[in-house]
Parts: sequence; structure tokens; C-alpha cells
Amino acid sequence: MKNFLRILPFLLCSLLMAAHLFRANLLILMIISLLIPFALIIKSKISLRIVQITLVIYSLEWIRTMISYVAERIENGDNWLRLAIILSVVALANLLSILPLKNRA
Repeated sequence: MKNFLRILPFLLCSLLMAAHLFRANLLILMIISLLIPFALIIKSKISLRIVQITLVIYSLEWIRTMISYVAERIENGDNWLRLAIILSVVALANLLSILPLKNRA
């Protein structure tokens, strides 16, 4: 149970990223995003590093998405601050999900 609670944030981040990729019609990346959590079955430092790098990549994708959407909203004259805050929190949550995994191996 303790190990499940340690990987739960990563599982949620992977599911959220898979939904984001599905919405963008990037099905191969979506499948990869759904399969990456299975790397934790292998108890090695390499699999842990793969998961940690994946979370950094997820964070960078959320930041890229935020910049893109904010630019679009500014161009249209729409309110963009709430969008920027929400996607910044999502990117930060992805980065913070690395912490419970740090000393797993």
C-alpha cells in the first residue's frame, strides 16, 4: 500500500498526459504515456530514471501548452490569467511527483 501511494501521483500525471495527447490526436504518444508506468514493475535505477525523466518531459509539455494557449487567448483578447495559473499548477504537480519516487529503488 505504501508503494502504491508513492507511485499514485505519477500514475495520475500519466493519465492526465494521456488524455491531453488523446485530445491532440497523438495516439502513439498517448499509448506510450499509458505504458510508461509499467516501467516501475522493473525495480532498477534505470527504470526509475526513465520515470523521472518522463515527469520532466510532461512538465515541459504542460509549459509549452500553456504558452501556446496563452498566446492564442491574448491574440483573441480573451482572459488568459486563469488558464496560465491552472496549467502552471499542473506543470508544477508533474515536477513534484518526482519527489516520492526519489529513493524508491
